[in-house]
Amino acid sequence: MKRLLYISQKPHHPIIDGGSQAIASFFHGLLQCRDIALTYAPICTKKHPGDFSAVDHSIQLIPLRIDTSITMKILCYAVSAPMNVLRYSTSEAMSTLYSRDSIQQFDVVICDGFYALTIVPKAWFVSKRIIYRSHNLEYEHWKQRARFMPWYLRWFYKRISWQMKRLEQSLVGAAHAVLSISHEETLTLRKWNVNTHTCYPAMKTKHELIKGKDSEPCVGFIGNFDWFPNVDAVNKFIDEIWPLIIAKHPSVQLEIAGRGSEIFNHPQHRIKGLGFVDSLENYYQRQRVMVSPLTYGTGLNMKVLEALLYGKVIVTSKISVRGFEHKTPFLIADTPQEFADFVLALLGNSDQREALESDISAYINTTFDEETFKTQLEQRMHG
Repeated sequence: MKRLLYISQKPHHPIIDGGSQAIASFFHGLLQCRDIALTYAPICTKKHPGDFSAVDHSIQLIPLRIDTSITMKILCYAVSAPMNVLRYSTSEAMSTLYSRDSIQQFDVVICDGFYALTIVPKAWFVSKRIIYRSHNLEYEHWKQRARFMPWYLRWFYKRISWQMKRLEQSLVGAAHAVLSISHEETLTLRKWNVNTHTCYPAMKTKHELIKGKDSEPCVGFIGNFDWFPNVDAVNKFIDEIWPLIIAKHPSVQLEIAGRGSEIFNHPQHRIKGLGFVDSLENYYQRQRVMVSPLTYGTGLNMKVLEALLYGKVIVTSKISVRGFEHKTPFLIADTPQEFADFVLALLGNSDQREALESDISAYINTTFDEETFKTQLEQRMHG
């Protein structure tokens, strides 16, 4: 029986973004693994306080409450370390972990997300089996954010990215094993740690939940609009691609869902900004085609994966699907005209759409198989 400590950089519930969705999938996968005694230590912040009311009482739960406010101490230390990491690593979380380990003496520590990895005591990299689950290349995330900043902040974000890369490379290299959620990023992480493997989330198809079609043709995009690439992608889609679609198919409706999507509500252009939707089943049932025209992003796009789970055909950019090893379920467009043509073809050809939906179900059942995920995870923990 392995004594396992699972540290997640966000709580697994409620699911409010792609990161918490990925953590929820991993947490529920862990519960299926054999011969482990699980202690769950989610990092809880003001933005992500967590809801643990449904966690089984057999699981040891130690929420790590962290105030991520920027203090003078953090600003002083930021000369030599990334400020965003210091908000976590200068907290009391590390002493809490030390205290709990003195009682339970953990064998294996799984760090789900980079900020979870930064609060692990350094001595544990020698005395315990540390498994890092990478959601994305964190330094690349900050490098991309710099592009969206005003000129007077750009240098600061680039500095964070530079500092982050050094730290990320060091911690990844010290881990015993790395599980990458993105196939493409596995190739980079493997240069830092040879024991790196792609480990997709375990998922079940939900296609059967949305049987039936709405009579009104709809095209959908869903995402959290606190995330800057989503705002950028939708603005470009509305400006460059949507006019090409509406010119050929005037009755089609664009439905944009997710927190903050209300800003895109333009009924006169047949665009609905729905905000947060209570029922994903109802939303996906209305969509004939999903789109994901991102031009920036890291890791595995969880909203693209979610659409696949509901059996939806997706027209995407190359960036939107960079984390997927096999691109067969996707229609990948390089130009606005090609993007519009793919959407129009799917709106007008139900046979093509249904054939692709059948391929998607087979793809999900093979690539994101729960038993494969569990076997791979148990090998890393017990190996």
